[in-house]
Amino acid sequence: MLAYGCSVDSTDEYCRLGESTALECLRKFCSVIEAMYGQWYLRSPNPADLYRLLHKASRRGFQAC
Repeated sequence: MLAYGCSVDSTDEYCRLGESTALECLRKFCSVIEAMYGQWYLRSPNPADLYRLLHKASRRGFQAC
């Protein structure tokens, strides 16, 4: 569902899972990913991160706001 952006109904037909089972698996998967990587990837950017991102964007031709 995440990779292809498909609905629960199409997952039901393809994987032979019920709607509630597919949604429960998706919720558990997302919870585990957030628990594993959330501390690093969902944190607020620090000044060094902002400088790096803005510098990379300017090299690629993006204008500063």
